[in-house]
Amino acid sequence: MAGGHGNEPSTYPSRMEPCLASSIPPLPRQNVALSNNMLPLSGGQGRRIRVLLVEDEEIHRRQVLARAVLRAAGVEADEAENGAEAGRRVRERVGGGGAYDLILTDKQMPVMDGHEATRQIRAMGVTTPIVAVSSDSLPSDVQAFTAAGADDFTPKPLTKEKVGHILSKFGLA
Repeated sequence: MAGGHGNEPSTYPSRMEPCLASSIPPLPRQNVALSNNMLPLSGGQGRRIRVLLVEDEEIHRRQVLARAVLRAAGVEADEAENGAEAGRRVRERVGGGGAYDLILTDKQMPVMDGHEATRQIRAMGVTTPIVAVSSDSLPSDVQAFTAAGADDFTPKPLTKEKVGHILSKFGLA
């Protein structure tokens, strides 16, 4: 089996030995507990915090929501895959008396982007804090979200520390 440069023999093994999962020792188990200081447990009146995450990529929704952290901390998180779905969810919540406490929105999404979704949500008269969460963080990107009606901007990735800071900033802690 050639694999080096020119006619040199390869230094890679020509045959791989199978490895059975049962032959690998298990990693030591650690007890991981969520502490109360990671994120607030509830909103100011002792109720659950309602957050809408607007993100088109499922992998980011899973990472951002960090379901185990947010839900264990008392945050009720809904998801929308695009700006149009976000507008529909906000309209349903406002009409049903259970408005969101916070909206986290991405910039680039199919159907309707974060800028337009923010404008439409503001046009409904909704004053819920909207925080743009994007990997595009040039000053012009931040200004575009501010002009659309967003209250704040934070670059991706959205960590539990950033979520805690955002919740504190808007009096949800």
